[in-house]
Order: sequence, then structure tokens, then C-alpha cells
Amino acid sequence: MRRGSVRDVARSVRAGERSPLEVLEASLDRMAAVEPVVQAFVSVHEDRLRAEAAALTAEAARGRFRGPLHGVPIAVKDLLDVRGHPTRAGSRATDERAATEDAPAVRRLREAGALILGKTATHEFAHGVTTPPTRNPWDPGRIPGGSSGGSAAAVAAGECPAALGSDTGGSIRVPAALCGVSGLRPRPADVPTAGCVPFSPRLDTCGPLAGDAADLALLFAVLAGRPAPLPGPIAGLRVGTVPEAALGEVDPEVLTAVEAAVGVLADAGALPRPARVPPFPAWSAPRTVYVLHDFLAVHRAAGWYPDRRARYGAEVAGYLAVAETITRPDRDAAIRELERLEGLLRAGFEEVDVLVLPTTAVPAPEVAACEVQQDGDGRAPIVGTLMRLCGPFSWCGLAAVTVPCGLTTAGLPIGLQVVGRDVPTVLGVATQYQRRTDHHLRTPSLAGSPAATGPG
Repeated sequence: MRRGSVRDVARSVRAGERSPLEVLEASLDRMAAVEPVVQAFVSVHEDRLRAEAAALTAEAARGRFRGPLHGVPIAVKDLLDVRGHPTRAGSRATDERAATEDAPAVRRLREAGALILGKTATHEFAHGVTTPPTRNPWDPGRIPGGSSGGSAAAVAAGECPAALGSDTGGSIRVPAALCGVSGLRPRPADVPTAGCVPFSPRLDTCGPLAGDAADLALLFAVLAGRPAPLPGPIAGLRVGTVPEAALGEVDPEVLTAVEAAVGVLADAGALPRPARVPPFPAWSAPRTVYVLHDFLAVHRAAGWYPDRRARYGAEVAGYLAVAETITRPDRDAAIRELERLEGLLRAGFEEVDVLVLPTTAVPAPEVAACEVQQDGDGRAPIVGTLMRLCGPFSWCGLAAVTVPCGLTTAGLPIGLQVVGRDVPTVLGVATQYQRRTDHHLRTPSLAGSPAATGPG
């Protein structure tokens, strides 16, 4: 299956090679072929989409284009408001009323000409990594990651060239890595988060998922309302590598793939060097205390908890029960420890321009291995395993991108994470890496589904 890029679709529409309506029909055909397996979408209004695509087609025929995304189908995580669709946040605890207006990030996509294809599955209230019922297109017996699992799976399966997600502690990066696509976590102030169900407001971000970093740059420009970052040469760029001892336990195949990626960057003129960073496992306990305290406050303020306690799924209900035991002194102590760790990380960053490391410690686990069970700090164990290498950068407000860097012997994607002070820097490194590799061009076979091509 060939996965088309945002750039390819936009160019073909502008050149008159295909109409937005034809692009939409290709997406809908692909969805019909793979959704029985992937289950990435939770809300799609086909008649309304065809009417919107017809309007975009008529405009294109007159030589009028709304922006750089004219006619490009883009999916949106069911955590952000999309007019005409309810925002359920993957939960029965929310209301079924349809949103009357788009979240600002969604509105910017629409104003640039995007066709908002529908809403994708999220783990309940974005607090988890399995995103049921969505399955990983590379192996439907495995999880897609989360919490933006539906968005990642939809792009990986070729249902749309891009999707919008949210990331508080890794919720864009983790599913993008497990599903073999590219995903960007901007800095918190880069893209508006209004109209997105909050998790931990200081850490929440919205960002794009797509096939490659060049598409991410185009999408980020629209979402942030600024010119697209142009990738420059990386010769002389100080690339910090993280010692294995600081990472915690990581699958050997993941380490091997990331080491090979560092070699590619070195061949392009970058200067790899070991980075001095605090151990990643040390962030887990204080970060969990901080985000659970915020999570409970959000749900109380919204009137969901405890009033609708019975409507929550077991996993999130368990998190909230643990959150009720966290005191203000507990939170204050967690903040002090997080600030101490941040100081150490930022000191290490003074010696490098970017950090490169695995996005996740393991490839996509099997669904059966991720049954809900809380450990001592209130998390399902798989959450800590998959979020460990992402969460610290969220706390520090850094930009991070994940791109595919290989497959395991079992054929599962591996993600390379590039972390830096700003989005142009990390996207520049990711783009230069992808110019020299083809991992981002690999797509799942989705055995058993028709070999239909998507909108590209």
C-alpha cells in the first residue's frame, strides 16, 4: 500500500490532477477496506464530507485555493472540538452534544483548506497507551500506542495523509513510533490548546502526525501560524546521545536501530557526543504525582468526577482513585524533584544542540499483554514502559519529534526521538535524517485487507 503525503495531495489538487472530491472518495474507500481491522475512527459524517469536498472542488475549479492544505483529508483526535461532532474523549463520562465550533487548531487546518475527515479514537481522557478498540496496522494483535492511537493508526493505514493529536507526556510520540509514522510535539506555547479536553494544562500540547518530517513542517506552519521551518545542514550540529545506563531497560533491537540512526547523522556531518542527563526512571514517580493531581482537578472542575464515577472505565477510574490520595504537600514535593531533574537536564543541554534517543523502550506490545492492572503509583505498568523516554521533555517544555528508524525482526516499527529547544531545529534534524533513509516510506501490509491505495 502506498501512503501519499500531504504535499503530494496538495500539489495534485492545485495542479488539477485530482479534485478534493476524488481525494475524499479515495480516503473513504480506504477506510471501508481497513476500518474493520484498524478501528481508528469514532465519528465520520460521509454526506457532510462530500458536501464540503464538493465546495472545495468548485473553488479549485475557479482557481481559488484556501491555503496550502486545500483538499487534504486530515483526521482529528477525539479530544479536540470539531464542529458537528461530539467530543467524547473516549469516555462515557462526557456529554454526547456535538461541538458548535472548531477548536482553534482545527479551525486553522480548515482555514488552510483541509477537509476534516472525522474524529479518531483516543485512550479514555488521553490517560493511557492502548487506545482500545484501535489496533496497530502493522500487527492487529498489538496496540497502536496512545493516547493518540487512532490518529497514528489512521495515518499508518493510509486512511489519511495526516492527523491531529495531543501530547502531554508522549501521547503523539508513542503511537507515532509504534505505528511507524512521524509525530511532532511542539512546545506548549506553539499551538493553541483551547477546545482540547485538558489533562495537565501546563504540559498539554497539540501537534500533527504524518508520514514524514517534511509534512510535519508544513502542518506545523499552519497550526502555529508562522512560516514553515526550512531544514538547514546539520554539519557541526552537536548531537547528544543518551548513555544506556540513563535510559533504563530498553529492547536491544531498539538500541541497535537508534545507534544506526546516530551513524547516519554523523555521516551527514553532525557531531555525536555523550550527553550528561539524569536517569529517565527517576522522573517517573514525581511526574506521576504531578499529572494525577492535575488530572483529578480537571475532572472535578468539569463536573465529571465523582458525579459520573460509574461511567469511567476501570483504568482511568483507578487513576482517579489514586489521585484522591495525593495531597498538596505531595504535589509540592513532586514539583521540587522535577525542577531538580530539569536543572540537571538543562545543564546537559548546554553541551549539545539536540538529544537523540529511542522514542519508546520497546516496540508495540501485544494487546493481551496490556490488560489493566495498577502498580503502586497508580499506573498500568505498560504506561511507564512506553512513556518513560518521552515524559521528561514534556515537563521541560522542549520540542520533540519522532520518526521511524527501522523495524524489529518481527517487523514492528522503531521510533527515533529528536529533542531540542525549538521546533525548527528538531524538524531540521529529522528531515535531514529522512533524506538519507527510507524507513518512513515503509508501510504495513494489513494482510487480509484489499490492497487499495489511500488518498495519496
